[in-house]
Amino acid sequence: MAVKKLWHISISSTEAVKPINISLSKKLGFGLFGFAAFLFLLLSSSIIYIIHNQDQVIKAQKILSENEKLKDKLQVLTTQVDSMMTKLKLMEEWEDKIRSDENFKSIDSEIRRMGIGGLPHIDTTFADLNEKLNLDYNIALNKIIQLNSKIDFNYTTHEELLEQVKLKKTLFENTPSIYPTYGRISDAYGWRRHPITGKRSFHHGLDLANHKGTPIYATADGVIKETGRKRYFGNYIAISHKFGYQTNYAHLNRIFVREGDKVKRGQIIAEMGNSGRSTGVHLHYEVLRYNKFRNPYKYLNKLEDDIILTKN
Repeated sequence: MAVKKLWHISISSTEAVKPINISLSKKLGFGLFGFAAFLFLLLSSSIIYIIHNQDQVIKAQKILSENEKLKDKLQVLTTQVDSMMTKLKLMEEWEDKIRSDENFKSIDSEIRRMGIGGLPHIDTTFADLNEKLNLDYNIALNKIIQLNSKIDFNYTTHEELLEQVKLKKTLFENTPSIYPTYGRISDAYGWRRHPITGKRSFHHGLDLANHKGTPIYATADGVIKETGRKRYFGNYIAISHKFGYQTNYAHLNRIFVREGDKVKRGQIIAEMGNSGRSTGVHLHYEVLRYNKFRNPYKYLNKLEDDIILTKN
């Protein structure tokens, strides 16, 4: 008969008189050892799980804290965007006032709104993280998109306005708009009986009489096209201006400019005289547009708002 193998465990202490002896079968010993190993693994797994969860909790708390900071920053960003939109609104009001003051075409409010219209943009970046954060983010994002569109639209309208202002200023500077001299109007533009020939003829200019040596002024910015002496005009000056204008000054005494000189409106270019075919000291002043004579009287004391750009 085989002898059954047993595991003998002896437990003793310095105080015990007799040690405690425990005898276990091999099968039971393996069972207890396996159970102890299972308890060790369970305990180790629990410790690892707790440590891992603690790390996840810390990460979650950090994410929550970052979300709160992000919300605060979004709120600040939204406030800044609202402030910029308010400033842009003021700029639009200033532009509208300039257009009104300068008699330019105004921008319709519907057109301004169309400049920032369109469907709202939806970004789902934060959709799975936080509903309120996602909503705040999309509100801020759409405000920024609208702000960018508004800036682009206003930049275009401001640029157009600047060009219109420049054109209006250039048009005013190059359009005859002041008296060419001081004196009384001695003969008007139109049909008349010629003072020398006695025949009925068309007078293409405006005559202004005063004392010899009275200053003659350029009536607009331009370039001296021609100076010299002609049989009927005597000493004369022709000035070429932009936008198809030309002004002529005749019966002069002394001339102070030369061909090719640039002159400014109000600049003294000559003295009144009695040269050429003339019955007395006066200035014969002519205005032409695209080589057609115009009534100079209509170009005296013109204000900037009185001058408009036409094709003829």
